[in-house]
Formats: sequence, C-alpha cells, structure tokens
Amino acid sequence: MKFQAMTDVGRKRATNQDAFCCARLANGVEFMVICDGMGGHRGGNLASELAVRELGDFFSRRLTPNLRPRDLKGLLSRAVFEVSSLIEAVAGESEAFRGMGSTVVLAVRCGKKLAIAHVGDSRLYLWRGGILQRLTKDHSLVQSLIDRGEITPEEGETHPHRNVITKALGSAVDSDPVIAFCDVREKDLFLLCSDGLTVPLRDGEISEIIQNTPFESLVETLISRALAAGGPDNVTVGVLYEEEKAGK
Repeated sequence: MKFQAMTDVGRKRATNQDAFCCARLANGVEFMVICDGMGGHRGGNLASELAVRELGDFFSRRLTPNLRPRDLKGLLSRAVFEVSSLIEAVAGESEAFRGMGSTVVLAVRCGKKLAIAHVGDSRLYLWRGGILQRLTKDHSLVQSLIDRGEITPEEGETHPHRNVITKALGSAVDSDPVIAFCDVREKDLFLLCSDGLTVPLRDGEISEIIQNTPFESLVETLISRALAAGGPDNVTVGVLYEEEKAGK
C-alpha cells in the first residue's frame, strides 16, 4: 500500500494546529493518524502534537500483523483512551492549556483489513470504483441536527455552528472512538483529512479531484484546491492506495 500526507497552515490562520504521522512498520503493518487541535494557539498545537506522537509511539510498539479484528479494536480503544487521558491531564496543569483538545482520525492496515477509528469531525473516505464513500460520521452539532431531521445536509454545509464538535480527545464528556473495519481491495484509495479540506470543498468536488489526479500529486492538489477556495483553516490530507497486483 502506498501512502503520503501533507499539512498546510491555510490562508486565514497564523499557526497550524493540525498534526499527522504515517508509517510502515518493520513487520509490514501500516498506519496513518491525522489530528486537528483546539483550545487556543498554544493548547491546540500541543493537543494535536501530543496525540500524534503518543499514538504513533503506541502503534509502533503494539501493532502486529496477526492481530484479530476483536483484539485490534480493543487496542485502538485503549490507545485513544490513553491519549485522551494524557491530554486532559496536561490541560489541567496550566491555565494556558485549559480546555484544549483534538480530533483524531486514524487508519491501521493489518492484512486485508483496514481498521478505522475517529473522534470529532476529521474524516475518512473510501474511493472505490469511481465512487467516493464517507466511512466516518462527524461528531458534531450539525451532524446531530441532520440525524434528527431538523436540517438537511445541504443546510449543514453553511450552518453557523458547523464547527462545533460533540466529541474530542481530552474531553471529560466523551472521547470514545467509533471503530470500524473495511476490506481492502486492489485500487482502493482511502482519504483522511481535517475539516480544513471538507469545509471549503464539498464531497463532489473532492471526488472530481480524485478522479482526475494521479496518486503522486493527489495530496498536494487537494490542499491547493482547498487554499484556492479560501483556505479558511489549517488543512491536512493523507491518502493510502492499494496498488493493483502485477500481471493483471
């Protein structure tokens, strides 16, 4: 599986509170993590950096290629819980960090399965057979309103509170991740991103970009298009691509 990721501060922010990591371990397991921090200039930076660093370290020590889905799910839950607890503890040590937190979306490739976990409104999509599918559902006020039928998805795109999230790492209220599994097929492309991509670009625009852009320049192109659309926030994009087997 090929992968790449990139982040940009955007056109409206002074600092970048997004962070990411991706790696292929010596045992062949691959993972990618994207976090979007919140809680002021210093707090947001620290929260996302802590989350990415600690999750990357946890996975490097604990992930093995023979994990069963049930065991992998438990491992991901434990990793997210430990990181969330750490962020909450650090936030309590200083008034400057009080209330800091972070979203997270992550993917772990073990064998023919991709494990997905997320908290907040950073997203993961699957591009398969020319169709873009969103595999995560935002933990946000707007998504709650959509689920209750109070607004339409189209109205949600311009809702004044579309940046209000209902789950976050470091939150004493709720930081439990949603964990799911997806079979990995040849030519599947998985897209992970912060909301710096999905606020300025609709799913249809993202789909069109994937359709018409080579993998090698896809991340850079998606970020460039988000910036051209106003770049209102930090934007981070990562993609994983399962290549077609030779000889087909």
